[in-house]
Amino acid sequence: MAESKSPLDASNTVSRLPPIPDKCHRFVLMRHGESAFNNANIFTGWCDVALTQRGVVEAVEAGEVFLSQSLHFRKCYVSLLSRSIVTAHRALDAGGIAYTPLDYDYRWNERHYGALQGLSKEQTAIRMGRDIVMKWRRCYSDRPPLMTEQHPHFQTINKDPRYRYLMHVPRGESLEDCQQRVVEVWKETIQEIEQNFEPLDFNYSLLVAHANTLRALVMHLDIIDPEGIESLNIPTAIPFYYDIDLSTGQVVSNKPQGMFRGIFITDERKQRSFLERRRAANDPWMWALHDDQVATSMLSDREQPEQANSEKFGTEEQLRVPELEEEARKNTELFAPDQSTRDP
Repeated sequence: MAESKSPLDASNTVSRLPPIPDKCHRFVLMRHGESAFNNANIFTGWCDVALTQRGVVEAVEAGEVFLSQSLHFRKCYVSLLSRSIVTAHRALDAGGIAYTPLDYDYRWNERHYGALQGLSKEQTAIRMGRDIVMKWRRCYSDRPPLMTEQHPHFQTINKDPRYRYLMHVPRGESLEDCQQRVVEVWKETIQEIEQNFEPLDFNYSLLVAHANTLRALVMHLDIIDPEGIESLNIPTAIPFYYDIDLSTGQVVSNKPQGMFRGIFITDERKQRSFLERRRAANDPWMWALHDDQVATSMLSDREQPEQANSEKFGTEEQLRVPELEEEARKNTELFAPDQSTRDP
């Protein structure tokens, strides 16, 4: 599998924005700032974790870039997850454009990582096998093990009032699954802009989303094949843009299809700083499982035959790695709230 890499380099960055082509709308895309789970290298998905201090600074730095470019946005599109919303608020405020209306839609949510949510990426790779975990993470059609009702996040997500209008909350998604909802809301958004656009309106829109929703969208816009998208990694809180022909919905670019064609907007101040990690000690999402709990019962679909589960993931005894149990215990103490303080 190709090594993940960031598309950010000198060939596709600008510090001075060119004019917008005729009949086009400039869409600025940006991943949220660093979150607590990004920092701890934990599968996040629909976990609603907060930004770290560094993530807040990244959002503010992005806003300073907006200010330096005198950008004004028609709308800012966000997911229903706090890290997207807070990044947008912080960036717009720093850019002097806090009045920008926000448009919320769950379809911009991060890809749902199923039973992997809340697990250490590194420990899960060691326990389950790096190749299969990397397929779940990077490949287009590989769906992770689905979240069961026994998963600590299942009830938290399904009873969350922000999803009260959803007929079915996903239990896990491949990038392909995620792309279906992302492309759907993208096409609706472009159609709405085209139908309601006025000459005096701001000709910029902003989307603050997530790593995999942006990978899925970039794959669609740049017509990148499934193999090519495996190596694409979107950096946190660095804005990039596409010029979209409103009559066709296609990207206007002098670069060929099949490669990343977004243009990053940056300046010297946008270099990310390393700051002290901060986590919300009482955040209900901040938990981690002991290694002996990361077993077939968690990393499988309950509807699959038990024998198939054992063949695919191994037995619980095979999954155990004794030398990691002490590290898992320490991680649990670090990320999980004290049981005595949790709601019954």
